[in-house]
Amino acid sequence: MNQKKRATFNAGQFSSRKLMNIVSGEQGSDRLTLDQEALDAVVSELASRRHYLRELRDRGLLAPRAS
Repeated sequence: MNQKKRATFNAGQFSSRKLMNIVSGEQGSDRLTLDQEALDAVVSELASRRHYLRELRDRGLLAPRAS
């Protein structure tokens, strides 16, 4: 029973631009290979850095700002 050990995804190890590229799918099939938990981690990391907030909202990945 040989199981591959899946590497733990750590969004904090990537630059904001790389994270946004992953979310937008500009890195080929990167977004397809991420599970929902990893994608949520990317969005959360970008939001905590306060980077690309408008783009994330436009993609429907963040809730609209409260007025």
